[in-house]
Amino acid sequence: MKLPLAIADGLLEIISPHSARARGREPQPASDRLVWFAAMGLMALGTVMVLSSSVMLADRRFGTPGFFWIRQMIWWFLATVLLVVFSRIDHRHFRTWAPLILILGLGGLGVALTLPPIKDVHRWINLGPLRLQPAELFRLAFVVYAAAFLARRGEQIIWARRWLLLVGVLALGSGLLLAMPEFSAVLTLWATTGFLLLAAGVRWRHVLPSIVTAVVASTIVVYGFGYKKARVDDWQAGLTMTGGSYQVKQSKLAFGSGGLFGKGLGEGRAKMSYLPEPHTDFILSSIGEELGLVGITAVWLAFGLLVYRAWRAAMRAPDRFGYLLCIGIGASLLVNAALNASVATGLSPVTGLPLPFVSYGGSSLLCTAAGWGMVLNVSRFRLAGR
Repeated sequence: MKLPLAIADGLLEIISPHSARARGREPQPASDRLVWFAAMGLMALGTVMVLSSSVMLADRRFGTPGFFWIRQMIWWFLATVLLVVFSRIDHRHFRTWAPLILILGLGGLGVALTLPPIKDVHRWINLGPLRLQPAELFRLAFVVYAAAFLARRGEQIIWARRWLLLVGVLALGSGLLLAMPEFSAVLTLWATTGFLLLAAGVRWRHVLPSIVTAVVASTIVVYGFGYKKARVDDWQAGLTMTGGSYQVKQSKLAFGSGGLFGKGLGEGRAKMSYLPEPHTDFILSSIGEELGLVGITAVWLAFGLLVYRAWRAAMRAPDRFGYLLCIGIGASLLVNAALNASVATGLSPVTGLPLPFVSYGGSSLLCTAAGWGMVLNVSRFRLAGR
């Protein structure tokens, strides 16, 4: 009975922080309500845009216009539950559980690699009618583990030998991700780790060699082994409107046709078989076409608010682990959203990375909600003065 009560209390907190006292209970300190509203607002926009952008694709593939939307509503409900539950779990427990969480994340990658491929890749684990994407779980697991690892070493982290083990774990996970293949997840993980190392106090001159090594390794993987080289070539050709991938050209046309206020919700043309998968990786293009620059600005204001509040919670965190956890979750969101936007606008090669909180897909939505639930818990402790 405790879990349903925790969920009910958390939802009531969003509406009224005095609800628990009204029922004769001692209320828990309130978490950051701006994070609540920004996260829920993005998820609400996501469900609306998934419906708007996927109706024709769903009708053509499954004979049901609401196929993707119904599933997204299920994921939206589960993500809301996770956001509430994780906001009420003492974040310090995750420091203790970090090694186990990492093992689960690595185990998920290993299981996916041993299963038969789906669409010629090993990115998913079938769970009946649903699919789990273990790369999303590992990204969250690694951020939690990295925050605990760096917090445990304290000020000694300025010495490279104190954090090389973390880079070794990251390299192991990156190798498994590349075998799936999930190159975009590798990019976001390395970038997020860079933010975490600098926030932990590692000196620039120690981080820079790791950055150079990662860039060189990525170049060798792409050009030396031909990994995703076709996408890089398409991106280079797509720097002009006359070349490049069909997806990116249609994405640019969708942005351009939206103008300032957009064509109106549900009035976009990109979803009419022009833009493939407009509800997933390129949902930002659908937003730009139907809601215009105003809609895109609102999305980025919400992302900016989340990142700022994560940084604010980190600065006021009651412990070093909470500080690094907020930095890691905020940096992961920033990197993920920026990379998705750069793909949609043709500024970087196509990577297959969803837009956090907004794109269709359960694994990304659930893991993102769980991570921001942890941020909410850190803010709760800060407000409690503990």
